[in-house]
Amino acid sequence: MENRIDNLDRISALPDEILHHILSFVSPKQAVRTSVLSKSWKETWHTCPILVLDDDQTRDRFARAKELLKCMEQTLLNRHMEMISLTKLMISLLFFWDDEFVALIDRCVCFAIGSNVNELELRFPIFGGGYNLPQIVFSAKSINVLELYRCNLSHPRIGVQLSLRKLCLVGVYVDDQMIENLFARCPSIEYLTIESSGGFKSLELFSLRKLHEVKMSHNDELEKVEINALNVHSVSITDMKTCVINVASCKNLKFLLLSELSIKDDWLCNVISDFSLLQFLSITSCDELRSIKISSPSLKELVINGSDLVAVRLETPNLSIFKFSGHPISFTLNAMALSETDLYVYGYDDDIKVDIQVLVEYIELLVTFNQCSEVLNLQHCTGAVVIVPRECRQILHPPLCGAKHLNLQIDGLFDFTIPQLVDSLLWLSPHIETISMSFHLGDSHKYSFQFSYKEQLTHEGEIPTCCQSFPISCWQNCLKGVQIEHTATCFARPASVSEMKTLEMRTYGESFYFHDNIWDELERLYLNLRNKFSYLFDINSD
Repeated sequence: MENRIDNLDRISALPDEILHHILSFVSPKQAVRTSVLSKSWKETWHTCPILVLDDDQTRDRFARAKELLKCMEQTLLNRHMEMISLTKLMISLLFFWDDEFVALIDRCVCFAIGSNVNELELRFPIFGGGYNLPQIVFSAKSINVLELYRCNLSHPRIGVQLSLRKLCLVGVYVDDQMIENLFARCPSIEYLTIESSGGFKSLELFSLRKLHEVKMSHNDELEKVEINALNVHSVSITDMKTCVINVASCKNLKFLLLSELSIKDDWLCNVISDFSLLQFLSITSCDELRSIKISSPSLKELVINGSDLVAVRLETPNLSIFKFSGHPISFTLNAMALSETDLYVYGYDDDIKVDIQVLVEYIELLVTFNQCSEVLNLQHCTGAVVIVPRECRQILHPPLCGAKHLNLQIDGLFDFTIPQLVDSLLWLSPHIETISMSFHLGDSHKYSFQFSYKEQLTHEGEIPTCCQSFPISCWQNCLKGVQIEHTATCFARPASVSEMKTLEMRTYGESFYFHDNIWDELERLYLNLRNKFSYLFDINSD
């Protein structure tokens, strides 16, 4: 009988690594209970390298959170007494806080340090004034990863003796003296994050030869940041408008993200030109920028978002991906071969009617990216600007003759049919290979069109009236066939009010292929879809 039970208990025979992984999904108290299952489980719990207490599972039970914290304290004490090492301790109390918690957490931290913990992560709620980090933490030589959320750091009496590889401070209060001492005594830091923290006005990162990545955001009291670390590869600085920033010494920088900063045109131009290895650059919501000039032979991806910009000049021959969002501006692009371009230009189609001047400006913008990008992603509010009237097609030239793939996303209401949109997109980009259209009006709808064409794309014999504005046939005269796929992701419509609480997300899909009378088939397809999804098309109905 005993052999039969042993044969059935195959879980206990699993490797320790798998059993430890299983324990990571349960609370400390539940994990303790597994120790009575068998000798194997008892040993597994005692040697589990990662201990986690997260009150997210008990957010509505204060007493439960305190009970778990006491259980964690006893577990750490036992490990400390038995000299069992610990890889990581994480305590996250975001929903509850009590004065009694402080003493319990202090003891948990001390016992973990006694077990030579390598990674310490402490997270506490916004309310409560923050947790005062025990002085013993700063002398814990075993800690190489320290992540603190809503903690207060005071200057240690015995000095900092940490061997940190990663430091993350979020919502932390620390003064200038402590922050300077911390980095002076931790020369091996590789990853640094400081977010929404205060108490210090200056941050100077010198002599950190192993520093690879720096992330800083929402540090309102910070007035100066200077990074002088030759091996830094990634810097992200966000929402620090009153801060003077100096990253010019980071000569090996490959990733740079700047957002909501008070930087000037000349500063940006000079800094970027010094980064000979830069591959990714993102500049968003830096309101004092007016005319951006970027010269970088190494840059591969560029993101620009600015409502106050007037001009962008790019000398980036190896740029592959370009993303822009903002008001209409002047672009100057030199010898680029983009694999993908994203454009979200404000102001062109805020209304469902677009005048001719706006339409001309939009087409001129598209012409700028015609020959330098195979894939063009367009995002609009109503999409009205891409509906080119037939009278305008006789005096304008299609702007995207060189594009192969066109993706359109419309975020708001529109006042046109799907066939009208397809017809206009095929005029904008004659002989395009694929078109994708997405609509997000509560539910999500996506249409994908793959086109095949006749071998002869130029005019044969008499030129059709619809093709007189450009030297190649329009889609109605050279299209061979079209594969259409439609996908709708939406909430199932409830049969009654009582079923509103049990709404389910469902996905509906269908596909079609047309090779004869394509226009008539598109119109018929639209009518069928209109019956199925009338709420999407009948936008003007009550």
